[in-house]
Amino acid sequence: AEQAFQWAVSYPTFADRLVATSGTAKNYPHGVVRLEGQIAALTADAAFQNGDYTAPPTKGLEAFATVWTGWLFSQEWWRKELWRSEEKPGVTFEQVLNNYRTHFIPGADANDLIAQMRTWEYHNVGTTPGFGGDVEKALRSIKVPILYLPSETDLYFPVGDARYEAAFIPGVQLLPIPSLWGHTAGAASNPTDAQFLNEHIGKFLTDSTLK
Repeated sequence: AEQAFQWAVSYPTFADRLVATSGTAKNYPHGVVRLEGQIAALTADAAFQNGDYTAPPTKGLEAFATVWTGWLFSQEWWRKELWRSEEKPGVTFEQVLNNYRTHFIPGADANDLIAQMRTWEYHNVGTTPGFGGDVEKALRSIKVPILYLPSETDLYFPVGDARYEAAFIPGVQLLPIPSLWGHTAGAASNPTDAQFLNEHIGKFLTDSTLK
C-alpha cells in the first residue's frame, strides 16, 4: 500500500488504477513507536555491538521476532487459536510461538532489518516534492482510482488511519477486509481473505465505469 500511494502521488498519470492493501500513505507516530520497540529488542543483545557484530545477534533477532509476532495478527486471532488452521494436529501454542521466535525471517541480517524499519518510519507521501510534508494535500492530488483495502484488525495500520486518509482521496473506494488475520489479511494469508480480495480486486480492475 505504501508503494501504491507513492506511485499515485509521484506519477499521477502512470497507472490506470491502483490497489492498496494493509498499509497507509503515511507512517503515523504510533507506527514509529512500534518499530522503535522492535529495534530496541533487537539491539539490546550485547552481541549486536552497535551494529559491528561478527556473528548474528541471535538473542536480539529472536527478541525482535517475538515482539513483531505480537503485532502480526489480531488479538482475537490468538484467542480463537486460528493458528491451528495452519498447523498439524497436536501442535501446541508454545511450539507455534517458538517457531515464530526462531524462524520469523530466516537468514535476516540485523542491520538490514533496522535499515528497513527506519525507512518504514519515514514513509510519508506528503514529503514528495511540491507538498511540503502535507499528507492531506498529497492525497488530494491523486488522480487515479484507488481501491483501498485495509484489514479491519491490522495492528500495524489501524483501519481508522485508512478512514482518515480516504476522506482526502478523490475517487477512492474504501473497503475494509473483514478479517481476524490482522496485517496478513492483505496478503491473502487464508482462503477466506483470498476469496474476498480476488472478488473485489477483480471487480475493481474490470469496472468499465471507472476513469
